[in-house]
Formats: sequence, structure tokens, C-alpha cells
Amino acid sequence: MVVNVILTSYVFDVNECLSKIIVLSEPMKLNMVKLLANYPKVKVLFRIILFWIVFVGLFITVSTLYSFFPALNSRAQGLRNGITGTLIAFFVTWIFLKFEKRSFKEFGLFWERNSFFRFIKGILLGTAIFAVIFLSLLQWSPLQVLKNNKGVDIWMLVSYLSIYPLALMEEIAFRSYSFLVLNKVFGLWVSLVISAVAFALYHVAGGWNVYTAFMGPFVWAFVFGLAAVWSKGIAVPTGIHVALNFSQVFVGMKGNSASIWKLSFTKDASKELIARTETIGELFQLLVLVVALIATWFFIRWHHPSCNKE
Repeated sequence: MVVNVILTSYVFDVNECLSKIIVLSEPMKLNMVKLLANYPKVKVLFRIILFWIVFVGLFITVSTLYSFFPALNSRAQGLRNGITGTLIAFFVTWIFLKFEKRSFKEFGLFWERNSFFRFIKGILLGTAIFAVIFLSLLQWSPLQVLKNNKGVDIWMLVSYLSIYPLALMEEIAFRSYSFLVLNKVFGLWVSLVISAVAFALYHVAGGWNVYTAFMGPFVWAFVFGLAAVWSKGIAVPTGIHVALNFSQVFVGMKGNSASIWKLSFTKDASKELIARTETIGELFQLLVLVVALIATWFFIRWHHPSCNKE
């Protein structure tokens, strides 16, 4: 995949768009224009931030409009939001590509013969990662897995079905156009950090607390981003994303409403061990981050040294 980012001439005027969003004094506007003119990288960064703002803004707006219609089952809402978000992500990407006179194909947003197999590869990889973490957590904590006797119904199936469009929506918004542009201009390390911060803040905007957003989505953004660069597309990271979310729902890590299994503490678990379980989970998250950073270093060193250039 070849990504040619135009640094010197934009059809879509970022300065004009920012001036409509943020009220600035004339001296501040002049200084910002000079800054963006003299530093093309800053201009690109503002452009990608604007992309994320438009995506999140449209998604929140449409979600708010849904409140004027009859309420749906909470699981049906998840499916609706996933489909809506995916369409919005494609739409916003199309707008920015239209102004740049670029195509979806240049950013890997097209279906090809190997797309499905790459997605399955991501599913297998994500399932393996989750299995290692989950089995280790069971080994070193007083958690146990019990069968959820709630039974299977149509709404449970809807819950699992919604996982795919919700993951695809986020991969389009954070690992396709925006990520590849950042990677071309700033290099892989900086683009991973920027997109990870944006991914965490996106979850904060969705109601997550800051700590959870940076211990979860921020960490996994490094895994998804590396997978996107390694596989030259979003099929693999989408597969990993789907597998992780599916597995968490399946074993009851996101509540028992749609789980096949459920988690509980053993009867002889002390308060100290129960309190330590959360710490163990956080350590695994940090371990995932460390492994992702090491894998990124090896990827740059062995495969694409040009990814690390500024």
C-alpha cells in the first residue's frame, strides 16, 4: 500500500475549519496560520485531529437523534450504533479523501480476495492472546469460571453480532486513513502514540473514566496499530479486536447478560486475594503494552526501518 501525503497543498483548508470551531483573536489566528504554514507536520496533525473530531461529533449527534425514536432493546442499540458508526466512519473518511483527491484503495479500505483470510488470521491471533491472559489470570488469582445457566436467546445472539460493526467502526476511524497519514509523516512510533491517545480519549468521550480508558483501549491501540502496519490493512486488527471483545463477553468479563460462562471468586478467597486480582489484571495490561512496544521495535528494525524515520 502506498500512501502519499501532500504536505504543501491542501484543497481542504484546515485553518478555515479550525477558525469556525475555536474563537480566536486576530493575533492568535495569525500566529496559528504562521505555525501551520511553517511546520507541515503540525498542519497534518491538526488535519487528523479534525478528522477525529468530525467522526466523534457526527456519531454523538446521530446517537442523540435516535433518542427521539421509540427505545430499542439495549442489545439492539449496540448493533444499531455499530452499523451507524461504521457508516459514519466511512462517510467522514470519504469526505477527507474527496478533498485530497485520494481513493479508499490507497488506504486499504477495499475488499480483496485475501481480506476474509486476514480477518480470520486476526481472529485466531486475538483469541490466542486472550487465552494466554485469561488462563494466566485464572492461575494466579482466586477467580473461577462457572456455567451461566441463563440460557441462549435471540438478544444474546444480537449482542455477539454487534461486536463486529462496533470493532470495524473503530478500526476505520483510528487505524486506516488517520493512522496511515500519521505514520507517513511522523513515523511509526509517534503515530502509534498519537492514535493511542486519541483512541483512549474517544472512549472517555463515550463515558469511560480516564484511568480505565488509558489502561485498556490506549494499551490495545498499540497492538491494533502494529497489526495494521504489519498486514497493510485493517482486516487483521479488526479480527483481533473482534476476538478480544467476543471473548470478554463470552466468559463474563463484561457482565453476565450475554455470557455463556460467568466469573466468580472461589469460596475460600480472602479479601486480600480478591483485592489483588485487579492488580494482576492491570499488570497483564502493562505486559501487553511492553510486548507490543518490543514487537514494534523488532518490526521496525527487521522489516521496515523507514517506518522509524521522522
